[in-house]
Amino acid sequence: MSNLSHDTQAMMAFQNNKKSTGLAYVLWFFLGSLGAHRFYLGRTGSAVGMLVLFILGWMTVWALGLGLLFLIPLGVWLLVDIFLIPGMAAQQNNQLINQLSANSAPKMSAVDELARYAALRDSGAISSDEYESQKRRIMGVL
Repeated sequence: MSNLSHDTQAMMAFQNNKKSTGLAYVLWFFLGSLGAHRFYLGRTGSAVGMLVLFILGWMTVWALGLGLLFLIPLGVWLLVDIFLIPGMAAQQNNQLINQLSANSAPKMSAVDELARYAALRDSGAISSDEYESQKRRIMGVL
């Protein structure tokens, strides 16, 4: 895999880790009251909240309908999630893209960075003082 470019590696990592809206809907349909779709989409905190509502609701449903105080809000939350799932999946995929983009950019060596600043200085784009300041930063001498 080291023969592949950084961009190719990033694309492969994205394809392997991206979240599917379709799968999120399947999880919502079959295991939504347990928060499975939210766990899948990286929304762990709210997924735990759904799971707690589900457990408390069914544990207390026998007590004069007290469980309905937990299960009705859970049901409303599930209905709202029908509309939120595409946005949650897109947001998760955008975060993945940003993470991979930041990690895939090749790091410039100190020599290359100094050469780039020297070329900027020679072309007049930066002053000699700016070049020296960058040189000290790159060399770790402040």
